[in-house]
This record gives sequence, C-alpha cells and structure tokens, in this order.
Amino acid sequence: MFTIRRLTPTCPKCNGCHTYDVIPELPSEPQWQLRPFDFSLETYSVGNATYYCMDCEYKWKKYRGKKPYEKIKVIYAHAGGFPGPYHKVKVDVARSIVEYKADFSYDSELPVHDRKERSKEELEFFLAKLYTCDFMNWAEEYDMSGPVLDGTHWSIRIEYDTHCEMKRGSNHYPSKWATFCKAISSLSGYEYY
Repeated sequence: MFTIRRLTPTCPKCNGCHTYDVIPELPSEPQWQLRPFDFSLETYSVGNATYYCMDCEYKWKKYRGKKPYEKIKVIYAHAGGFPGPYHKVKVDVARSIVEYKADFSYDSELPVHDRKERSKEELEFFLAKLYTCDFMNWAEEYDMSGPVLDGTHWSIRIEYDTHCEMKRGSNHYPSKWATFCKAISSLSGYEYY
C-alpha cells in the first residue's frame, strides 16, 4: 500500500477550498478520486498537475501559457537504472550552458562528462519543446506499486528565482516523456533516456 498526498489549493474561479489534485489513473469523478485506496493500481501519479473544484466543477492546471517557462533558471534531469547507463543533464538556461554526464557502471565504456554553451535560439527552442510536453504541469510522482528493482528511475529539479520544484518517477512516466527525452538529447548532443 502507498500513501498519497492530496493538495487542496483555492479554486481560482469561485475561491472555494473544496478541491483536490487529480490522480490521472482514476476516473475523473470526485467519488473515485477521493478514495484511491479502494483500487488496485499498478501505476500511479501524484502531484500538482491538475486540480478540480467540487463546488463549481472547475478544472485547472497549475501553470498556463508559455510565460512560466520564461522563469526557469536551471533544470537538472537524471535518468537511469540497472545495469546502466545513468544520465545526468544540467540545463542552465540563465547562463546558456548545458552539462552532460553519463556513468556506465556495468559496461566497458568510460564515463562521459561534457559541457557546452548553447545559443539563445537553441534554448528558446528547447523551452518551446518543454511547453509542448506540458512539462511544468507534470505530477510530482510517477511510480509503479510493488517491488520493482530493475528499470528506469528518473528525477527532475526545476529551479526558479524564488523556489524549485521536484518531479520523479520509477518505471512510470508522463505521457510526453519521449518528447522530453528527445529535447534533452538534441540540446545536450547525447542520448538521454
């Protein structure tokens, strides 16, 4: 059994507090959403992706439009698992620098560490790709329930001027994960998966 954190933000339409964050794997009805332990889920996601108000039936996302993407300063993206490789990418949007590291723990390949400067246009294209992924509205956690040892574990840290957000997963991914990986690969010049 797992513990699910539920958020209750104020509704932007009616200012009500009778709200919850939507669990994508359950039917979008309050009676199902608010009793997740009655269901046997193989995979689940939890977090701040989408909210629902039970008073006025308004559904909204935390971030809307492209403006929030302009506030991103740094993105740290890590992905990997047994038997490797493990990819670490740092996209410093503010300084126009991309750092890539890869460790191959059970392979004959040597670790890779590269640092590149990127143009403003390349970073703008990258952020536009993130927008098409609805990247900032991904849930905080994507997991498979049960004991899974092999597979891919990933985490993303998004830094802004005043705060940061974390997103993570284990063998379960947001719907646009492949697009995100391609965008990271294109910007860093190395495979990311």
